[in-house]
Amino acid sequence: MQVGAQLLASAIKDDSRTDKPASYGGLLLSVSATDPATLASKLESINEYCPIPEFIACAQYAKSQSTLEQTQLETYGGQSIEWQINTLQNLLPLREQLIADELATVNNSGKQLITTIDDALTQTAELKTARDERLNQAQFTAQSSGVDVQLITAGTAKQLADSVANKGNDHSHWAMCLFIGEQGELNQIKEVL
Repeated sequence: MQVGAQLLASAIKDDSRTDKPASYGGLLLSVSATDPATLASKLESINEYCPIPEFIACAQYAKSQSTLEQTQLETYGGQSIEWQINTLQNLLPLREQLIADELATVNNSGKQLITTIDDALTQTAELKTARDERLNQAQFTAQSSGVDVQLITAGTAKQLADSVANKGNDHSHWAMCLFIGEQGELNQIKEVL
């Protein structure tokens, strides 16, 4: 895993790649294990809760490695490391949290709009009850994903790379995903993971 952290750090410092981020705060998600079956098992919980394509691919590879007595697959060369521009809404738990927040806002706005006119109160009593039931069903509770989540504060690519290079352990089976962006966005992701 330490070797992977070094490769990720060198990719962060590489100035030749396109679509560099404007801010270099980081949120590092990592999972490691001593054998492929354990890694696949650890990745299963995060993949059910918040599917991240790279973690899904790692889980599939780890599962195939753990079930084959003799590896007959072509050696996995890894994914090319390029910046990917993702919106926050691509993460399922964050999207559910945003929907719950929006519904709460709608709920608060709706409560403010209810007037004290006697005729409107009698006509809307049943509708309000039904609406409150629907809005109360939209509560979001973050679950434990079982992934090591580390928030990294950095101002430059070099600072972020140096912080990432120090992460990791001596496990030979691992998966890492690094989100880079504004601190506020990273905190939103951290809260739901």
